[in-house]
Amino acid sequence: MDYIIYFAITIGILVFIHEFGHFAAAKLSGMRADVFAIGFGKRLFGYNKKSGFSFG
Repeated sequence: MDYIIYFAITIGILVFIHEFGHFAAAKLSGMRADVFAIGFGKRLFGYNKKSGFSFG
């Protein structure tokens, strides 16, 4: 049963790294990327340069 938890955590970390790669590539290429967020549909949490971290 522990392997399911480890799998879910690993997938979450990989998704975070993948999405941060999109954000970093956009910033490095000069595109405007104001928000870095994780989640599909309603945002779970994110970061905005002006207001900082947001949850929910």
